[in-house]
Amino acid sequence: MSSAFIVTTIVLSIALLIFLTVKVKLHPFFALTISAFFFGLVAGHSVPEIIGAYSNGLGGTIAGIGVVIAIGTVMGALLEHSGAAETMADTILKITGKKNADIGLAVTGYFVSIPVFCDSAFVLLSPLARRMSKDSGTSMTTMAVALAMGLHATHMLVPPTPGPLAVAGILGSNLGMVILLGMLVSIPVTIVAIIAGRYFGKKYFFLPQLESAEEIAKEVGNKKLPSPLMSFLPILLPIFLMLLRTVATLESAPLGKGTFYNIADALGQTIVALFIGLIIAFFTYKSVHPDDKEVWTFDGIFGEALKTAGQIVLIVGAGGAFATVLRLSNLQEIVMNTFAGLSVGIIVPYIIGAIFRTAIGSGTVGMITAASMLVPLIDVLGFNSPIGLVIAMLACAAGGFMVFHGNDDFFWVITSTSGMKPEVSYKVFPIISVFQSLTALLCVYILKILFL
Repeated sequence: MSSAFIVTTIVLSIALLIFLTVKVKLHPFFALTISAFFFGLVAGHSVPEIIGAYSNGLGGTIAGIGVVIAIGTVMGALLEHSGAAETMADTILKITGKKNADIGLAVTGYFVSIPVFCDSAFVLLSPLARRMSKDSGTSMTTMAVALAMGLHATHMLVPPTPGPLAVAGILGSNLGMVILLGMLVSIPVTIVAIIAGRYFGKKYFFLPQLESAEEIAKEVGNKKLPSPLMSFLPILLPIFLMLLRTVATLESAPLGKGTFYNIADALGQTIVALFIGLIIAFFTYKSVHPDDKEVWTFDGIFGEALKTAGQIVLIVGAGGAFATVLRLSNLQEIVMNTFAGLSVGIIVPYIIGAIFRTAIGSGTVGMITAASMLVPLIDVLGFNSPIGLVIAMLACAAGGFMVFHGNDDFFWVITSTSGMKPEVSYKVFPIISVFQSLTALLCVYILKILFL
């Protein structure tokens, strides 16, 4: 089967997904499923092969993020009904002011995504984003973009997230320099997202369907809202535990390999850390509503939250399944053959990263493929110095930013948990990912001019 046919089929399947979600307004789960089977059948794969890939993708994605979404959704409901989200929003807005609420969220995302996967982090922080949107009157589109793309920036550029870490290892880049320059490049990349988020927030304005501050005060009654400490603790403690595990599991083993390492490794597992946060959120809720005996029942807050979580999990799982079916193509071989022998500086690894992110929804795969092709060209392209290897790594990562759309499960995590309509997400996130990518590329070029 020709390369042109495979590429055309991928493009058509993505176009079909956009048509079904934006024009037909079909539920995303079915739109993703139909698009996955369309690609598999047109590309000549057998039905059992397609079902196998689809099932593996669905199961693998849900295994990785399903429980996280369930725990995070329940915890968010508890924080909302206890007034803890209101306390957190008030605390942050006192620091940033209502006009800069999105900047506070973007900065939070920038730092949180270094130790924590961006999809888990968004689930964890989305209740705060919704509350801040409601209280500040800032469009939820703006807040979702600020948080999601702030998370996205450091997730793509700063180890120890898997993509940057793997590329640094393949190229032999100094990890400390990668972290330093990755964080530096992430700053303008995040700023671009804030600016774009404000523009799209005005264009697609909506506020989340939450109780107002007055309604929460009425629900809580004469009881005091939770303190800032008890409000932030269900979010900050899991982040700290995951960060501690990240540090403990570094190759240098800074915390040793004894009892403390084992404790940090266990408590820092994403599910364990979030469950600890859930327990704290539950006790915070009970301190405000001690008489609520239904909270953990099927008809209580737990049950209602899990009804929402179930739908989100299926949508995100279908996104992972669609990406897995797309990987049945020999796209990697096609791209490597196309660009083999070309040596036009950092543009080739950048383009390869962008192709894979756009086609199969994986910036990590794009970065790793680009880095693998770049290895034999390191000397020819002049990247054979310590700083040159870091710049090469950042070039691979810059391409992996775009185009971010419906074949990436993070896209559906954002859409589902923020309350954005799929058609709005399609008009916002792909464009912003291109802006982030080009900004990162520009920063890499500036670094290349300065240091090489």
